[in-house]
Amino acid sequence: MTTLVAVELEDLAVLAADSQITEDSMRTVSTSTPKIIHIGKYLLGIVGDARPGDILTYNWTPPVYKGADPVQWMGKKVMPSILTAFKENGYDPYEASKDKESGFDYIVAFDGNVFHIATDLSFIKSDGGIYGIGSGGAYALGYLYDRMGRLTIGNVEQHAEK
Repeated sequence: MTTLVAVELEDLAVLAADSQITEDSMRTVSTSTPKIIHIGKYLLGIVGDARPGDILTYNWTPPVYKGADPVQWMGKKVMPSILTAFKENGYDPYEASKDKESGFDYIVAFDGNVFHIATDLSFIKSDGGIYGIGSGGAYALGYLYDRMGRLTIGNVEQHAEK
């Protein structure tokens, strides 16, 4: 069960994920190919199809955030940079979306802002600052929503990991 969570507090983002990678029926625990990656000043959390995630992990150059409105920044700078990385590396997300069994979800965090990017390349910013993706994402969201209002800088890492 892939589970990746993110919690956004004031000027802080915490991401946590399990370490199992599943491809068809093969399960592998891998710390050398993590689901959460630092790319410049961004954190990228990846679940779903490996190919688009690999492209972003190894070939994406995110724009340098300069304090603009974060939602505008996502729409005008981050998303186009992701599409460029896909195109330059021969991946067409629209063509891939025709396969009903393919798909991905990402969490992108920068400067304390967190966004969920869905398989249709839409992006979402949660008013509650809590995110859960992957097949275990709904369970994690239930746990985190139960603790909403009690998450602090001092305990958020513990709860995200749990």
